[in-house]
Amino acid sequence: METTSVPIAPEERGLAAITHLSGLAGYIIPLGGVLVPIIIWIVKKDSPVISTIAKQAVLLNFIVFLLICGSFLLWITVILIPVAVLAWLVLALGAIILPIVGALKAADGTYYRYPVIGLLPQQGLASA
Repeated sequence: METTSVPIAPEERGLAAITHLSGLAGYIIPLGGVLVPIIIWIVKKDSPVISTIAKQAVLLNFIVFLLICGSFLLWITVILIPVAVLAWLVLALGAIILPIVGALKAADGTYYRYPVIGLLPQQGLASA
């Protein structure tokens, strides 16, 4: 897990933490894990930090969804069911832990870049 030296302004820390946690809205509202960060992204497009955090939340949920769908093929093979279950557990833990860590870092004023898929403000995909 990697942090960068991009500071978060004190007036944006609360919204940055909420934006990280907005990816978890899908556990309460169907499609909320994607819709809530997209709404924040659109509303706060003038803030590079907040909009980039929202992009990360959308990207994380989208990639987890794709990987779960892809690992469903392992379930079909019957013999690889334990691998599929393990993959789902790892993906679920990552999808829950990463936004929480990001929110805690944001509350402290530190920008948190998700591992592998993380973005940096005012840049495209960051090299890993």
